[in-house]
Amino acid sequence: MNEEVNKLSDVLLQSLYDYHFANNGGGYTLPKAMLNADVTSKLAIDHLIEMGYATDSGQGTENLVLAITAEGMEYIKNKTS
Repeated sequence: MNEEVNKLSDVLLQSLYDYHFANNGGGYTLPKAMLNADVTSKLAIDHLIEMGYATDSGQGTENLVLAITAEGMEYIKNKTS
């Protein structure tokens, strides 16, 4: 994985972490069409899901519904401490 995707994965995960606490654990909805237009973002999100740091509960819809997992929260906590 290249450096750009790696950095974007970290930024996205931090955003999901912040969103989780600002929205009482709610998932972040993102249109799949928008994601398909940005290959780097798609790779970064796929990486987070593969690593178990985020989940997508939007299967079968036109949207990704991303939420941070306990593993993702641990990763953020360890990275910032």
